[in-house]
Amino acid sequence: QPLVKATDALLKITSPDNVGETHAMRVDVTGEDGNAVSIVQAHESFRQCVGQSCAEFALDLLEFPSPGVQLPEQRYRDNEPRKRIIKRLTSTPGTIAFTGPTLVKTAPPPSDMEEAIQKANDAEVA
Repeated sequence: QPLVKATDALLKITSPDNVGETHAMRVDVTGEDGNAVSIVQAHESFRQCVGQSCAEFALDLLEFPSPGVQLPEQRYRDNEPRKRIIKRLTSTPGTIAFTGPTLVKTAPPPSDMEEAIQKANDAEVA
């Protein structure tokens, strides 16, 4: 904890708004085959990262147009488009760490998901 307090103090001193904004995001994915991977990306500025990410998506849409409205998980479902956007997003200025996909464990595939959702919905109504 002393190291955390020291780095927090340093961030406050160097931050223009006196708070600092370094952040990291971890995404875990479990496939139907039970393989699970984790990706971590850290960036020195949350605001710049969000703005740059929006810009990268817009640029990708302009360079590789597709009809209709798509969620990111639909647009980047296939390997080639996914590699393209990950490369763009992880090379943005200020990215300080990117682990790439790392196998974290082999887990059983999700099961009874619809039943669990139905139980949760039933509980809310009751």
